[in-house]
Amino acid sequence: MGLGRKAPPRARGAYAAVLAQIPLPVRSISAPVAETLTVLGETEISGRTVQFGTLTEAPRLWVALPGATLPIFGYLTALVSGDPILHVTVEKHGSWARRSDSSAEIKAAAMRVWTECLRTCKADGGDGPQDGHTAS
Repeated sequence: MGLGRKAPPRARGAYAAVLAQIPLPVRSISAPVAETLTVLGETEISGRTVQFGTLTEAPRLWVALPGATLPIFGYLTALVSGDPILHVTVEKHGSWARRSDSSAEIKAAAMRVWTECLRTCKADGGDGPQDGHTAS
């Protein structure tokens, strides 16, 4: 719904001001450029090499298929809870990633990488993630 071009300027201005206050829904988060990803771990899942990594500007645990077109295909959240959620941002790899066996293996491997990163961080004198947002 909107106002036509023949509506009074005052009404159109008020309508535009109200529309500017409404947040736009974001359906997906675009993946970072693969070359900028810091790879934290790598494993083979369903015959494909899968990398897990992070990026300072986008602190999530990203999932990538090296060598593929659009290699970074998603990220994981809820790692702190121990029950990760896989978010697929590139539909090209969505059907493979959402298969029950692939999805379960991706989540299990992500938890191994996450746990190892926490262990390494604590061994280096850090406290690990403080608020659950780092690399999750």
